[in-house]
Amino acid sequence: MNDGTTDYKSHHAVDSLAFGHCDFSYRNLGRPSKVQVKQLADSFEVTVDDKRCFWSDKIRLPSGYYFGLSAASADTPDSFEIYKFVTSSAPGVTRELPRHDSPLQQQPPPASNPGGQINDQGSQASSSAHFAVQLTDLQNRIQALSQSLDNIFREVQQLSTKSEARHQDLSHRVTSNDQLNTMNQRIQSIENTLQSYQGQFSSIHGVLKDSHSTLNEGLTQQMTHIISTKSPKVGTFVVIIIVFQLLLVGIYVMYKRRRANGPKKYL
Repeated sequence: MNDGTTDYKSHHAVDSLAFGHCDFSYRNLGRPSKVQVKQLADSFEVTVDDKRCFWSDKIRLPSGYYFGLSAASADTPDSFEIYKFVTSSAPGVTRELPRHDSPLQQQPPPASNPGGQINDQGSQASSSAHFAVQLTDLQNRIQALSQSLDNIFREVQQLSTKSEARHQDLSHRVTSNDQLNTMNQRIQSIENTLQSYQGQFSSIHGVLKDSHSTLNEGLTQQMTHIISTKSPKVGTFVVIIIVFQLLLVGIYVMYKRRRANGPKKYL
């Protein structure tokens, strides 16, 4: 509750000003939520989506005040929008509305009734004051609507400017048709060149294959011929071993003879 002297924006603890509250999960519902405030003759009730938020029989809303709506979020920023604000009288509550009599229904009061003339003048003054209040309210609403339209028009202009800038950026980035045709022609020429070289590659592959098979066959035959013709015979190898052993035996015999015939010294 606020009588207009408390600034919610600069207040250090707005929650401490509340005389009633409840928890409500309003995020990701996919629909607007309905908050209803009821002031009856003996109770005060607040419901959210037709569910009671809190109730009290010790609260009375004073007359002549204004309704104000404010919202605040904690850690995660939220956007709160008001789609409709409706006031109505509860069943069983009546109030007197100002009279709006048409000129045809107005009858001139009798000259002999000064009290009736005073009442008629008071009713006209009340009607004029009520009409002035309605006219002021209508002017304020028209001014607010004009400001909203100006803001919308400004936002539409900004969006149009951004869209035009994005369009120009995309048009600069996207290649033209001539460049695409040139790239297509180059790709086709490369494909034709590869197709022309494909026959040459096939012939080179055949030549390499034939050369490989010829080398394998010729190398095998040459190695077999060399091994069969150039390898030493077994008999020759045996003769060489025997001659070498005889040579060693002769050298050993000569060494023994020279040692035996040599001078000997006795102590």
